[in-house]
Amino acid sequence: MGSVIMLEQSKGRFSKILLGFVLLSSVGLACNWPGFRPAATPTLDPESLQPAEAVTTTAPSHIPPETPMPFPAAPAPTTNYTPLFEPAPCRFAVPEGYSPQCGYLVVPEDRRMPNSPLIRLHVAIFKSWSDSPAPDPVIHLAGGPGSASLQIVWYYFNAGLNRFLESRDYIIFDQRGTGFSLPALHCPERDDLTITLLTQQVSDEEAQALEIDAYTRCRDRLIGQGVNLAAYNSAASAADVNDLRIALGYDRVNLYGVSYGTRLALTVMRDYPTAIRSVILDSPYPPQVNLYTEWGGNAERAFNLLFDSCNADLACNTTYPNLREVFYQLVDRLSDNPISVTVNDPFGGGTYRVSVDDDLLIDVLFGGMYRRDVIPGLPALIYETYNGNYTRLARRLGLLFERTASAGMRNSVQCNEEIAFSSYQDVITANAGLQPQLRDHYNRYFESLFAVCGLWGAGQAAPIENQPVTSDIPTLILAGQYDPITPPAWGQLAGATLSRAWYVEFPGVGHWTMRSDSCPLAVGLTFFNNPSVPPDLSCISSMAPLSFER
Repeated sequence: MGSVIMLEQSKGRFSKILLGFVLLSSVGLACNWPGFRPAATPTLDPESLQPAEAVTTTAPSHIPPETPMPFPAAPAPTTNYTPLFEPAPCRFAVPEGYSPQCGYLVVPEDRRMPNSPLIRLHVAIFKSWSDSPAPDPVIHLAGGPGSASLQIVWYYFNAGLNRFLESRDYIIFDQRGTGFSLPALHCPERDDLTITLLTQQVSDEEAQALEIDAYTRCRDRLIGQGVNLAAYNSAASAADVNDLRIALGYDRVNLYGVSYGTRLALTVMRDYPTAIRSVILDSPYPPQVNLYTEWGGNAERAFNLLFDSCNADLACNTTYPNLREVFYQLVDRLSDNPISVTVNDPFGGGTYRVSVDDDLLIDVLFGGMYRRDVIPGLPALIYETYNGNYTRLARRLGLLFERTASAGMRNSVQCNEEIAFSSYQDVITANAGLQPQLRDHYNRYFESLFAVCGLWGAGQAAPIENQPVTSDIPTLILAGQYDPITPPAWGQLAGATLSRAWYVEFPGVGHWTMRSDSCPLAVGLTFFNNPSVPPDLSCISSMAPLSFER
């Protein structure tokens, strides 16, 4: 990447920008953390399973297919090895009533290096309920990058994903560098910094130095433990998925990817096409997009959708008039005069006084649009905060304390595959036309990430990792109307080079559609049973519209 980018000074703001990135690492692309409301298990409406009359294809007329680069054959290891599955006790809390087979997938850390150290990926195989299950399981690919899967299996099941077990095995694993896998690229050095930045008066210069120091210490510790930070990326994880299939004895598998997990799924489709029967891409993040240059524009689209939806809703507009103007007035006010909010840490306990400025407020609104059950309360959150009631705001700020994501894994993937192909100036240029408050926010937002990538040592991916994937594997693409991070246009773009894919957009839904409502859950469940026919979309017309809280 070259030298570390110098960080601009923005008095009174930088420390909260660092905290904002923690917030979005928890509920952002990582997307795996469920929030604080237990999700009820969605039920399927039998009437929703009637044939659909029309299906939106994945090659919309207004987005022409891109001409992909030719792809090389799947990467071959330089040394022979046999992927192994070693049975071992489950290290996570197994949901009541289930008895998965747990263990570790043992593979080389770097398949290109002779005598590479071996790493272990923690795996749980939940066996199908069926007496005659399909021979091809579903493998769950979590988001992030850096999210842990096995710690929140209970949430997957409460959201209805356990219904994959009606017809096939369901395999959930912690990707290399995450969760209970060994090694795990966690950065407690950076996690511990969050409370310092929240509870102490830290200048911008001090915050910058603390951020760089925390990641430097994490990097040095991991390297000192023998970790090759350049070996944790999508191509390596795709090889892990194929090795998992081999080690468990499956001829072919189905992939269910969420958020970053869709990028990993597309990589597997590209590198190991004969191993895959079908794929669901839930909230796609295709390799040809740039997360960081497009982040601000995607956020503004979602904000405008929220404001316009409230304005068009008589009850919402009556209760919360001029929502857009009120929000940006509040942003401006907090820029000059941050507020102090009492926040309970739902993860580790304790209560803290958090200083909330304009940057944190923008992040809270952005993160809230991930969840269909949170979106209806966002107008109330804006108005209540404006009027001095911080109860809703405090609940959302609790996400700041989440510590399960692997920041080191995130750095290795994103520094290798995304940041290496852009510059901080590219972010500034992309944000030039945004609403001024959003422009200034996102111009500040990613400075530290570019600086960290300059020192992390993740290497740079081959150009292929930024090119669209071409495939004829049956694929279902699911997008949420309100998704602020992986917008519907990204789903359409991913499908433009997939010849046997269907694109479906769900109204009133945010990020990770199948956990959001019984309709996307039903569409996904039935797809794996017959992936070669158009999905039944009749349930969309019966989805309850968003009803904004008053």
